[in-house]
Amino acid sequence: MQLQFLILIVLAVTATIFSIVASVAMIVRKALELGRSRAYERLYRIYSARVAEFLLIELAPNTDDPRPSTVFRQYEELIAPTKKHLEEMNRSRRRFHRDVLRAVLIDMTQDISGDSAERLVYFFYSLEFVEEELRMLQSGKWWVRAQAARNAGLMRARKSITALTAALEDDHPDVRHQAMQALIKLVGVDALGTILRLSRNISRWTAIELSVIVAGFKEEAVPHLTGALESRDQSVVLFSIEMLAEIGFVRAVDPLMNLIRTTGDFKIRAQATKALGRLGDSRAMKLLTELLSHRSPEIRLSALEALGKTGGPDIVDLLEPYLASDDWEERLTAARALAATGLKGIKILQDSEKQEKGEARDLAAQVLEEYGLEPAHG
Repeated sequence: MQLQFLILIVLAVTATIFSIVASVAMIVRKALELGRSRAYERLYRIYSARVAEFLLIELAPNTDDPRPSTVFRQYEELIAPTKKHLEEMNRSRRRFHRDVLRAVLIDMTQDISGDSAERLVYFFYSLEFVEEELRMLQSGKWWVRAQAARNAGLMRARKSITALTAALEDDHPDVRHQAMQALIKLVGVDALGTILRLSRNISRWTAIELSVIVAGFKEEAVPHLTGALESRDQSVVLFSIEMLAEIGFVRAVDPLMNLIRTTGDFKIRAQATKALGRLGDSRAMKLLTELLSHRSPEIRLSALEALGKTGGPDIVDLLEPYLASDDWEERLTAARALAATGLKGIKILQDSEKQEKGEARDLAAQVLEEYGLEPAHG
């Protein structure tokens, strides 16, 4: 009994000591983190003021020697004292200061342009921050690679273009996303062609991000989107079709028609057919009419829908027979297409709503209601 009692006491004391040590360690860690956070904030303010001063200093004009190297020597004179100060620190302190200075410079790139932006880019190279980001792009940790890709873009480091292009094929989607954004910053609209060429299995999130980029470039993006119609990746082709229709540039009509004629992918063909309808160009009428007899129900539906948006009263006779189709969805799509053609098509639907019975009458009434139109007996 006494032995068991002693063992329990020892265990209790040990547990108490462990608890105290753990608590003290936690307090020390929090104190260190707080101290580091305060030091970071203080240094951030110091370096922000220093860099702002570098950007505001007026440099002497170089009328005698306008070469870029002359300007770079002036930039180097601005940053040299800071570099020397960093070199005099021990390794851990220097790393901490460099991390703060890097953050200050990167934050400033998002608010300035012109000569000040050029100075910042030079500072990134001179301080070897660009080289560090290139090394981190090779890290085994995806989050490090993603941050490095983002930083390379913000640094406007054109030296990183090759590495960022390779990162478009990274295993992790966040790395690919950051590389894509960085390349757009560095290269502009021409990066879109490379992005679409190397992209695979575009996710919904990536499609949203890419659509924002494309919307910003508008018609400038069209050549890259039409080029991507030849991609072997279905998601890339479907994305390009959607964006061509969204931009609404008629130069896309011929490439879309060629895609419909050559692709064996029914889903791509159906989406391209719908896109032709959204573009509303009369050059597509003949092809859309031919697609009405396609063996794929999805393509036939797409053709009916596209004809309703592309044609006018002259295609009413072509659409009307589909109101008697055995397929309910074809009947509904044909009815909507008729309503979109104008008064002649609307009259057919009103007559059908008045004269037919059962499903035919209900369908006509539904479409008339969708378009805010009065039935024949209204």
